Amino acid sequence: MDNFVRVHSLEEFQQLTKDTESFWLMKHSSTCPVSAAAWNEYGEYASMHPNQLFLFLIVQEDRELSNQLAEITGIKHESPQVFHFYEEKVDWNKSHDSITSKAMQEFIA
Repeated sequence: MDNFVRVHSLEEFQQLTKDTESFWLMKHSSTCPVSAAAWNEYGEYASMHPNQLFLFLIVQEDRELSNQLAEITGIKHESPQVFHFYEEKVDWNKSHDSITSKAMQEFIA
């Protein structure tokens, strides 16, 4: 999916989102079963919405970016964690078992 993009750095994040009014971001843990379930939910929602941008990072490999985003947003790091950004601010976020395709759909509806 062209709308499903991994980010590794703050510069890359800023470049990908500079002209985007709204987008999603997931902090994914590659070793956590709860994160694996959330990853499936995130991917399911992304596959149904090809016109939205879905970014992700892997916390074990992209720790610096994960920490920078926690600082920028003022939202404590958790993993897994999903954010929706609108006009450069987080207007929705969930973590752990609260990350579902249904919850994302209900937020957007």
